[in-house]
Amino acid sequence: MATAAEPVGRVLFAIGDARLAADGARLKKDDVISAGQAVITGANGHVHIRFVDDAFVSVRPNSKLSVEQYRYDEHDAKNNRVRFSLSQGVARLITGKAGQAAKDHFRLNTPVAAIGIRGTDFVVQAADAITRIAVQQGAIVASPFSDHCAREAFGPCSGGMSAQLAGSLSGSYLEITPDSKPVLQTLAPGQSKGIFGFPRPEEPMVNTPTLRAPSAEVFSNTLYWGRWSDQAALPAGFELLGKNDALYVYRSEGPISLPQGGEFTFVPTEAVGYARAANGELKPASITSPMLTLNFNNQTYNTGFTWSAEERSLKLHSTGSVSDNGQFVPRTTGSNVTVSGGLNNTGDEAAYVFMRRLAGDDAYGIIRFHK
Repeated sequence: MATAAEPVGRVLFAIGDARLAADGARLKKDDVISAGQAVITGANGHVHIRFVDDAFVSVRPNSKLSVEQYRYDEHDAKNNRVRFSLSQGVARLITGKAGQAAKDHFRLNTPVAAIGIRGTDFVVQAADAITRIAVQQGAIVASPFSDHCAREAFGPCSGGMSAQLAGSLSGSYLEITPDSKPVLQTLAPGQSKGIFGFPRPEEPMVNTPTLRAPSAEVFSNTLYWGRWSDQAALPAGFELLGKNDALYVYRSEGPISLPQGGEFTFVPTEAVGYARAANGELKPASITSPMLTLNFNNQTYNTGFTWSAEERSLKLHSTGSVSDNGQFVPRTTGSNVTVSGGLNNTGDEAAYVFMRRLAGDDAYGIIRFHK
Protein backbone atom coordinates (compact mmCIF):
# COMPACT_ATOMS: atom_id res chain seq x y z
CA MET A 1 0.00 0.00 0.00
CA ALA A 2 1.41 3.39 -1.03
CA THR A 3 1.19 6.05 1.68
CA ALA A 4 1.82 9.79 1.65
CA ALA A 5 5.45 9.32 2.80
CA GLU A 6 6.36 7.04 -0.11
CA PRO A 7 6.96 7.75 -3.79
CA VAL A 8 3.68 7.33 -5.65
CA GLY A 9 4.68 8.05 -9.24
CA ARG A 10 7.56 7.86 -11.69
CA VAL A 11 8.43 10.20 -14.56
CA LEU A 12 8.07 8.49 -17.92
CA PHE A 13 9.00 11.49 -20.04
CA ALA A 14 10.23 15.02 -19.37
CA ILE A 15 11.29 17.71 -21.79
CA GLY A 16 12.05 21.43 -21.59
CA ASP A 17 11.45 23.51 -18.49
CA ALA A 18 9.89 20.94 -16.13
CA ARG A 19 10.71 20.85 -12.43
CA LEU A 20 9.48 20.15 -8.90
CA ALA A 21 8.11 23.16 -7.07
CA ALA A 22 9.72 22.33 -3.72
CA ASP A 23 13.38 22.48 -4.73
CA GLY A 24 13.33 23.63 -8.34
CA ALA A 25 15.06 20.44 -9.45
CA ARG A 26 14.78 19.78 -13.17
CA LEU A 27 12.77 16.63 -13.82
CA LYS A 28 14.11 13.78 -15.89
CA LYS A 29 13.01 10.28 -16.86
CA ASP A 30 12.70 7.85 -13.90
CA ASP A 31 12.56 10.58 -11.25
CA VAL A 32 10.05 9.72 -8.52
CA ILE A 33 7.06 11.84 -7.45
CA SER A 34 5.68 11.79 -3.90
CA ALA A 35 2.42 12.98 -2.44
CA GLY A 36 2.74 16.61 -1.40
CA GLN A 37 4.89 17.56 -4.39
CA ALA A 38 3.98 19.80 -7.33
CA VAL A 39 5.13 19.64 -10.95
CA ILE A 40 5.69 22.97 -12.73
CA THR A 41 6.28 23.38 -16.46
CA GLY A 42 7.42 26.41 -18.43
CA ALA A 43 6.58 27.41 -21.99
CA ASN A 44 8.40 24.41 -23.47
CA GLY A 45 7.95 21.96 -20.59
CA HIS A 46 6.06 18.70 -20.71
CA VAL A 47 5.97 15.81 -18.19
CA HIS A 48 4.38 12.37 -18.22
CA ILE A 49 3.95 10.49 -14.93
CA ARG A 50 2.88 6.89 -14.26
CA PHE A 51 1.48 6.31 -10.78
CA VAL A 52 1.58 3.21 -8.58
CA ASP A 53 -1.94 2.15 -9.61
CA ASP A 54 -1.15 2.57 -13.34
CA ALA A 55 -2.81 6.00 -13.56
CA PHE A 56 -1.28 8.31 -16.16
CA VAL A 57 -0.90 12.10 -15.97
CA SER A 58 0.41 14.47 -18.61
CA VAL A 59 1.34 17.98 -17.48
CA ARG A 60 1.43 20.27 -20.51
CA PRO A 61 3.33 23.59 -20.86
CA ASN A 62 2.85 26.56 -18.50
CA SER A 63 1.13 24.42 -15.89
CA LYS A 64 1.28 23.57 -12.19
CA LEU A 65 -0.14 20.28 -10.93
CA SER A 66 0.07 19.33 -7.25
CA VAL A 67 -0.26 15.77 -5.96
CA GLU A 68 -2.06 16.61 -2.73
CA GLN A 69 -2.84 13.05 -1.66
CA TYR A 70 -2.18 9.67 -3.25
CA ARG A 71 -2.95 6.52 -1.34
CA TYR A 72 -3.54 3.21 -3.11
CA ASP A 73 -4.44 0.01 -1.28
CA GLU A 74 -4.74 -2.88 -3.72
CA HIS A 75 -6.36 -5.05 -1.03
CA ASP A 76 -9.01 -2.66 0.32
CA ALA A 77 -10.44 0.02 -1.98
CA LYS A 78 -12.01 2.00 0.86
CA ASN A 79 -8.51 3.11 1.85
CA ASN A 80 -7.82 4.70 -1.56
CA ARG A 81 -7.45 8.49 -1.59
CA VAL A 82 -6.41 10.50 -4.66
CA ARG A 83 -6.56 14.28 -4.91
CA PHE A 84 -4.80 16.51 -7.41
CA SER A 85 -4.85 20.29 -7.74
CA LEU A 86 -4.31 22.00 -11.09
CA SER A 87 -3.78 25.65 -10.23
CA GLN A 88 -2.93 26.74 -13.76
CA GLY A 89 -2.40 25.34 -17.22
CA VAL A 90 -3.46 22.04 -18.78
CA ALA A 91 -3.24 18.44 -17.63
CA ARG A 92 -4.58 15.14 -18.93
CA LEU A 93 -5.48 12.41 -16.44
CA ILE A 94 -6.24 8.75 -17.07
CA THR A 95 -7.47 7.27 -13.82
CA GLY A 96 -5.86 4.12 -12.51
CA LYS A 97 -6.89 1.28 -10.21
CA ALA A 98 -7.32 3.52 -7.15
CA GLY A 99 -9.87 5.74 -8.89
CA GLN A 100 -11.55 2.89 -10.71
CA ALA A 101 -12.08 0.93 -7.50
CA ALA A 102 -13.16 3.92 -5.39
CA LYS A 103 -14.49 6.69 -7.63
CA ASP A 104 -15.85 8.59 -4.63
CA HIS A 105 -12.29 8.86 -3.32
CA PHE A 106 -10.84 10.63 -6.38
CA ARG A 107 -10.83 14.39 -6.95
CA LEU A 108 -9.14 16.98 -9.15
CA ASN A 109 -9.49 20.57 -7.94
CA THR A 110 -8.89 23.75 -9.94
CA PRO A 111 -9.11 27.33 -8.63
CA VAL A 112 -12.89 27.35 -9.26
CA ALA A 113 -14.12 23.76 -9.62
CA ALA A 114 -14.15 20.23 -8.24
CA ILE A 115 -13.98 17.36 -10.72
CA GLY A 116 -14.99 13.81 -9.88
CA ILE A 117 -14.89 10.79 -12.14
CA ARG A 118 -16.92 7.91 -13.50
CA GLY A 119 -13.91 5.99 -14.83
CA THR A 120 -12.22 8.44 -17.05
CA ASP A 121 -9.67 9.89 -19.46
CA PHE A 122 -10.05 13.67 -19.44
CA VAL A 123 -8.21 16.95 -20.10
CA VAL A 124 -8.51 20.08 -17.95
CA GLN A 125 -7.55 23.69 -18.56
CA ALA A 126 -7.37 25.78 -15.39
CA ALA A 127 -7.00 29.50 -14.70
CA ASP A 128 -7.94 31.73 -11.77
CA ALA A 129 -11.50 32.40 -12.94
CA ILE A 130 -12.32 29.64 -15.41
CA THR A 131 -12.02 25.88 -15.85
CA ARG A 132 -12.63 23.91 -19.04
CA ILE A 133 -12.93 20.12 -19.20
CA ALA A 134 -13.01 17.79 -22.21
CA VAL A 135 -13.60 14.04 -21.78
CA GLN A 136 -11.95 11.55 -24.08
CA GLN A 137 -13.40 8.42 -22.50
CA GLY A 138 -15.69 7.67 -19.57
CA ALA A 139 -17.40 10.56 -17.78
CA ILE A 140 -16.79 13.30 -15.23
CA VAL A 141 -18.91 15.27 -12.78
CA ALA A 142 -17.94 18.93 -12.32
CA SER A 143 -19.15 21.55 -9.84
CA PRO A 144 -18.10 25.03 -8.76
CA PHE A 145 -16.94 25.28 -5.17
CA SER A 146 -19.66 26.24 -2.70
CA ASP A 147 -20.90 25.52 0.81
CA HIS A 148 -22.00 22.13 -0.57
CA CYS A 149 -18.79 21.41 -2.48
CA ALA A 150 -15.65 21.73 -0.36
CA ARG A 151 -12.09 21.74 -1.68
CA GLU A 152 -10.99 19.35 1.04
CA ALA A 153 -13.48 16.64 0.08
CA PHE A 154 -13.05 13.68 -2.23
CA GLY A 155 -15.21 12.45 -5.06
CA PRO A 156 -17.73 14.36 -7.18
CA CYS A 157 -20.01 16.99 -5.68
CA SER A 158 -23.75 16.57 -6.14
CA GLY A 159 -26.69 18.94 -6.32
CA GLY A 160 -28.15 21.42 -8.74
CA MET A 161 -24.81 23.10 -9.51
CA SER A 162 -23.21 19.88 -10.76
CA ALA A 163 -23.02 18.76 -14.37
CA GLN A 164 -21.85 15.58 -16.05
CA LEU A 165 -20.02 15.12 -19.34
CA ALA A 166 -19.31 11.83 -21.12
CA GLY A 167 -16.57 11.23 -23.66
CA SER A 168 -19.15 9.98 -26.12
CA LEU A 169 -20.42 13.56 -26.52
CA SER A 170 -17.61 14.38 -28.93
CA GLY A 171 -16.74 17.95 -29.81
CA SER A 172 -18.00 19.33 -26.49
CA TYR A 173 -16.52 20.58 -23.24
CA LEU A 174 -17.73 21.97 -19.92
CA GLU A 175 -16.86 25.53 -18.94
CA ILE A 176 -17.04 26.57 -15.29
CA THR A 177 -16.75 30.00 -13.71
CA PRO A 178 -17.06 30.85 -9.99
CA ASP A 179 -20.49 30.26 -8.43
CA SER A 180 -22.04 29.20 -11.75
CA LYS A 181 -23.31 25.86 -12.99
CA PRO A 182 -21.05 24.34 -15.68
CA VAL A 183 -22.04 25.30 -19.22
CA LEU A 184 -21.78 22.86 -22.12
CA GLN A 185 -19.80 24.38 -25.00
CA THR A 186 -19.08 23.15 -28.52
CA LEU A 187 -15.56 23.05 -29.90
CA ALA A 188 -15.10 24.80 -33.22
CA PRO A 189 -12.85 23.01 -35.77
CA GLY A 190 -9.25 23.22 -34.58
CA GLN A 191 -10.22 24.88 -31.29
CA SER A 192 -9.33 21.95 -29.03
CA LYS A 193 -5.56 22.38 -29.27
CA GLY A 194 -5.89 26.11 -28.74
CA ILE A 195 -7.72 25.51 -25.44
CA PHE A 196 -6.20 22.27 -24.18
CA GLY A 197 -2.75 22.47 -25.72
CA PHE A 198 -0.82 20.12 -27.95
CA PRO A 199 -0.41 16.53 -26.74
CA ARG A 200 3.00 14.98 -27.15
CA PRO A 201 3.24 12.01 -29.54
CA GLU A 202 4.27 9.90 -26.54
CA GLU A 203 0.86 10.30 -24.87
CA PRO A 204 -1.32 7.17 -24.87
CA MET A 205 -3.99 6.86 -27.53
CA VAL A 206 -7.61 6.86 -26.33
CA ASN A 207 -8.51 3.24 -25.60
CA THR A 208 -11.79 2.82 -27.47
CA PRO A 209 -13.48 -0.52 -26.71
CA THR A 210 -14.69 -2.81 -29.47
CA LEU A 211 -18.26 -2.37 -30.61
CA ARG A 212 -18.81 -6.07 -31.26
CA ALA A 213 -19.04 -7.38 -27.71
CA PRO A 214 -22.10 -6.97 -25.49
CA SER A 215 -21.51 -4.12 -23.10
CA ALA A 216 -23.16 -1.62 -20.83
CA GLU A 217 -22.44 1.85 -19.53
CA VAL A 218 -23.62 3.57 -16.35
CA PHE A 219 -23.04 7.33 -16.22
CA SER A 220 -25.87 8.08 -13.82
CA ASN A 221 -27.42 6.66 -10.70
CA THR A 222 -30.81 6.55 -12.42
CA LEU A 223 -30.22 5.65 -16.08
CA TYR A 224 -28.43 2.63 -17.53
CA TRP A 225 -27.97 1.58 -21.14
CA GLY A 226 -26.37 -1.22 -23.07
CA ARG A 227 -26.11 -3.39 -26.17
CA TRP A 228 -27.34 -6.96 -25.82
CA SER A 229 -28.66 -9.71 -28.04
CA ASP A 230 -31.70 -10.03 -25.76
CA GLN A 231 -33.08 -8.58 -22.55
CA ALA A 232 -31.64 -11.30 -20.33
CA ALA A 233 -29.14 -8.82 -18.89
CA LEU A 234 -31.79 -6.60 -17.28
CA PRO A 235 -29.91 -5.12 -14.29
CA ALA A 236 -31.35 -5.64 -10.82
CA GLY A 237 -33.19 -2.62 -9.48
CA PHE A 238 -33.87 -1.17 -12.95
CA GLU A 239 -36.87 -1.25 -15.28
CA LEU A 240 -37.01 -1.06 -19.05
CA LEU A 241 -37.48 2.51 -20.32
CA GLY A 242 -36.84 2.14 -24.05
CA LYS A 243 -35.48 -0.29 -26.61
CA ASN A 244 -35.00 -1.12 -30.26
CA ASP A 245 -33.59 -4.27 -31.81
CA ALA A 246 -30.00 -3.46 -30.82
CA LEU A 247 -30.03 -1.13 -27.79
CA TYR A 248 -31.78 -0.88 -24.42
CA VAL A 249 -32.11 1.92 -21.89
CA TYR A 250 -33.29 1.38 -18.29
CA ARG A 251 -34.15 3.57 -15.33
CA SER A 252 -34.02 2.78 -11.64
CA GLU A 253 -37.20 1.38 -10.16
CA GLY A 254 -39.26 3.52 -7.82
CA PRO A 255 -42.13 6.01 -7.63
CA ILE A 256 -42.48 8.53 -10.47
CA SER A 257 -42.47 12.21 -9.46
CA LEU A 258 -42.39 14.47 -12.53
CA PRO A 259 -42.67 18.26 -12.68
CA GLN A 260 -46.30 19.43 -12.72
CA GLY A 261 -45.66 22.29 -15.11
CA GLY A 262 -43.08 24.41 -16.89
CA GLU A 263 -41.03 24.16 -20.06
CA PHE A 264 -37.40 23.07 -19.89
CA THR A 265 -34.48 22.85 -22.29
CA PHE A 266 -32.37 19.83 -21.38
CA VAL A 267 -28.59 19.72 -21.87
CA PRO A 268 -26.95 16.76 -23.66
CA THR A 269 -24.68 14.66 -21.46
CA GLU A 270 -23.91 11.66 -23.63
CA ALA A 271 -24.42 10.74 -27.28
CA VAL A 272 -23.32 7.48 -28.89
CA GLY A 273 -24.03 6.84 -32.56
CA TYR A 274 -23.78 3.74 -34.70
CA ALA A 275 -24.20 2.69 -38.30
CA ARG A 276 -25.78 -0.77 -38.19
CA ALA A 277 -24.93 -3.10 -41.06
CA ALA A 278 -27.31 -5.73 -42.46
CA ASN A 279 -25.45 -8.43 -40.48
CA GLY A 280 -26.09 -6.54 -37.23
CA GLU A 281 -22.56 -5.20 -36.80
CA LEU A 282 -22.44 -1.77 -35.14
CA LYS A 283 -19.88 0.63 -36.56
CA PRO A 284 -19.09 4.06 -35.07
CA ALA A 285 -21.08 7.08 -36.20
CA SER A 286 -21.14 10.62 -34.84
CA ILE A 287 -23.96 12.62 -33.26
CA THR A 288 -23.80 16.40 -33.14
CA SER A 289 -26.05 19.19 -31.86
CA PRO A 290 -28.46 17.05 -29.81
CA MET A 291 -31.35 19.04 -28.30
CA LEU A 292 -34.36 18.20 -26.15
CA THR A 293 -37.17 20.40 -24.84
CA LEU A 294 -39.96 19.20 -22.58
CA ASN A 295 -43.19 21.04 -21.88
CA PHE A 296 -44.78 19.72 -18.71
CA ASN A 297 -47.77 22.03 -19.13
CA ASN A 298 -49.05 19.93 -22.02
CA GLN A 299 -46.76 16.88 -21.53
CA THR A 300 -44.96 17.06 -24.86
CA TYR A 301 -41.35 16.66 -26.00
CA ASN A 302 -39.33 17.82 -29.00
CA THR A 303 -35.88 16.46 -29.81
CA GLY A 304 -33.43 16.50 -32.70
CA PHE A 305 -29.80 15.89 -33.67
CA THR A 306 -27.50 15.27 -36.63
CA TRP A 307 -26.30 11.71 -37.29
CA SER A 308 -23.26 11.21 -39.54
CA ALA A 309 -21.44 8.12 -40.80
CA GLU A 310 -18.85 8.03 -43.56
CA GLU A 311 -20.14 10.44 -46.24
CA ARG A 312 -23.76 10.59 -45.05
CA SER A 313 -25.23 13.16 -42.70
CA LEU A 314 -28.88 13.31 -41.63
CA LYS A 315 -30.84 15.77 -39.53
CA LEU A 316 -33.18 13.61 -37.42
CA HIS A 317 -36.02 14.80 -35.20
CA SER A 318 -38.95 13.48 -33.19
CA THR A 319 -41.91 15.05 -31.41
CA GLY A 320 -44.58 13.48 -29.26
CA SER A 321 -46.17 13.28 -25.85
CA VAL A 322 -44.84 12.34 -22.41
CA SER A 323 -46.91 9.73 -20.60
CA ASP A 324 -47.78 9.95 -16.92
CA ASN A 325 -44.97 7.51 -16.14
CA GLY A 326 -42.42 9.62 -18.04
CA GLN A 327 -42.09 7.63 -21.27
CA PHE A 328 -41.88 9.31 -24.67
CA VAL A 329 -44.74 8.49 -27.06
CA PRO A 330 -43.64 9.64 -30.55
CA ARG A 331 -45.98 11.06 -33.15
CA THR A 332 -45.68 9.51 -36.59
CA THR A 333 -46.25 12.90 -38.21
CA GLY A 334 -43.52 15.46 -37.63
CA SER A 335 -40.89 12.80 -36.86
CA ASN A 336 -38.32 11.18 -39.16
CA VAL A 337 -36.65 8.89 -36.62
CA THR A 338 -37.99 6.29 -34.18
CA VAL A 339 -37.12 7.02 -30.55
CA SER A 340 -37.84 4.94 -27.46
CA GLY A 341 -37.15 6.15 -23.94
CA GLY A 342 -38.15 8.88 -21.54
CA LEU A 343 -37.42 10.42 -18.16
CA ASN A 344 -35.94 9.13 -14.96
CA ASN A 345 -38.12 8.95 -11.85
CA THR A 346 -37.71 12.62 -10.92
CA GLY A 347 -37.76 14.15 -14.39
CA ASP A 348 -34.31 15.74 -14.24
CA GLU A 349 -32.66 13.28 -16.64
CA ALA A 350 -33.81 11.81 -19.93
CA ALA A 351 -32.51 9.20 -22.34
CA TYR A 352 -33.68 7.46 -25.48
CA VAL A 353 -32.45 5.00 -28.06
CA PHE A 354 -33.17 5.74 -31.70
CA MET A 355 -33.12 4.10 -35.10
CA ARG A 356 -33.75 5.13 -38.68
CA ARG A 357 -33.91 2.59 -41.49
CA LEU A 358 -31.76 3.60 -44.45
CA ALA A 359 -30.57 2.22 -47.76
CA GLY A 360 -27.28 0.77 -46.59
CA ASP A 361 -26.24 0.98 -42.95
CA ASP A 362 -29.08 2.07 -40.64
CA ALA A 363 -28.79 4.88 -38.08
CA TYR A 364 -28.78 3.78 -34.44
CA GLY A 365 -27.73 5.28 -31.14
CA ILE A 366 -28.53 6.58 -27.68
CA ILE A 367 -28.64 10.11 -26.32
CA ARG A 368 -28.82 11.15 -22.67
CA PHE A 369 -29.72 14.60 -21.31
CA HIS A 370 -29.99 16.35 -17.95
CA LYS A 371 -32.04 19.36 -16.88
